[in-house]
Amino acid sequence: MADELQSLLRTKGQADLSPLFDVMLDGVVVRDGAGRIIASNHTAQRIYGLSAAELEGRTAASLPVAFVNEDGSPCPPDQHPAMVTLRTGSPQRGVIMGIAHPGREPVWIQVNSQPLADMAGRITSVITSFADITPIKRAEDALRASEVRNRTLAEAIAQSGCSVIITDRNGRIEYVNPACCKAYGYSEEELIGARPSIFKSGETTQEEYADLWGTILTGQTWRGEMSNRSRDGRLIREAVSVSPVRDESGEVRHFVALKEDITQMRDDERRRHELFERVARLERMELVATLAGGIAHDFNNVLAAILGYSQLASTQLKADGRLPRVIKYVDEIRAAGQRARELIQQLLSFRRGGAVQPGSSQVVQIGREVVGLLRATLPDTLAVVAEIEPDLPQLSVDPAHVHQIMMNLLINARDAITGIGTIRLTAERVSFDAMQRCDSCRHEFRGDFLAITVTDVGTGISAEHREKLFEPFFTTKDVGRGTGMGLAVVHTLTHLYDGHVRVESELGKGTAVQVLLPARLFQEGGAA
Repeated sequence: MADELQSLLRTKGQADLSPLFDVMLDGVVVRDGAGRIIASNHTAQRIYGLSAAELEGRTAASLPVAFVNEDGSPCPPDQHPAMVTLRTGSPQRGVIMGIAHPGREPVWIQVNSQPLADMAGRITSVITSFADITPIKRAEDALRASEVRNRTLAEAIAQSGCSVIITDRNGRIEYVNPACCKAYGYSEEELIGARPSIFKSGETTQEEYADLWGTILTGQTWRGEMSNRSRDGRLIREAVSVSPVRDESGEVRHFVALKEDITQMRDDERRRHELFERVARLERMELVATLAGGIAHDFNNVLAAILGYSQLASTQLKADGRLPRVIKYVDEIRAAGQRARELIQQLLSFRRGGAVQPGSSQVVQIGREVVGLLRATLPDTLAVVAEIEPDLPQLSVDPAHVHQIMMNLLINARDAITGIGTIRLTAERVSFDAMQRCDSCRHEFRGDFLAITVTDVGTGISAEHREKLFEPFFTTKDVGRGTGMGLAVVHTLTHLYDGHVRVESELGKGTAVQVLLPARLFQEGGAA
């Protein structure tokens, strides 16, 4: 075989080239006309992982290795480039294939094959050269896999339901996904290059922003909730996660923000909380009502004795004409007993909503009576004015209930004013097209109503007190000036007729309490 190789590698008039054959960086294999290996250099033996003796005389089919195509499929021996060249006489260029030993990863080579012919032009042998491209092939495979992963990641981000924003280190937006554009109502072109402050709502504090930047600039992830606004002004409550993105040297180069719209979830939580508070309030009121029902009648019997005997004592002392100081003491006892009886009547009204008497309420007449009664109790510094529409229809409401509602509201207004001022009682028809919320039962409502409103110029109601206004026995008045039952009774009587209560108040400027009775209670044809 050495002689054959010598003759193949020697041209006429040239020296022996076999030493060069062995030091070539590419593997070289020479096959005879039958496809048997007749020569191989050291590089070919290393790439094949076989010695010269193990290669010599072997065909592509008899080698102890398998060949695979570039796509990983088996390569039949007759499709080896050397065999194709022997069969067709055509050189093969740049064919990529793998040499696979059992249980090992393939060695990838790029093969060229060239036919060798005799003087008559007959193909007598074929020489193949090949380079080990395994590192390149693996790098290309890794790159393709990385491209697939990146493409999958990009598609996942693009199709994510969460808003994704990527900024540079200075906060300039470099990428937004479609969900972000949809959530805020901006196009991608409008957001690229802008800052996330374009979404500011004014409800997130500077301290929160400072905490966010202080966290992410130290390389940590910030998580929290923020309120932002869309292009059309809609408020969006979001759960936000902002993370730094580092380069190969560990430097923070970008920030990625993931935002999930939790507006609906927070609204649902608020409604659940309001419902819980409403149920808790009803339970408290029911407890008080049960207690009131249990003690009111017995307490009335006790008061009857106190009032009766104090009346007798006062009468006899006045007839005797002596002990005027004692007469004054007895009169104070009677007055206190009378106030206690009024409180019991309030409790009973709260317990049952009062005993509904059939008939009609003439709002104008009741308003004049109530104002007249209150005026007699007012100091010279206070005035009360009634502004009631004269043509209001009569109401299918117990007149005693209308009287109680007006009187309780007026007394509260009187007690709220510490200096000079005017109390106004108004009654008129109103209509609400937009949804309103009752300040006592928290239900929403709209439609046509009769509005009974009492307005004062008193101290107003603080925010922390507004939540408890309609709870029994809650009062901000001085000891001895109020029982805390007035608005609780107003709440009970108003809702007995499916009405609602609205409160508007400003500290230092006064309060307006409005009772709304539904228009279905109107008795058309009869003016009040």
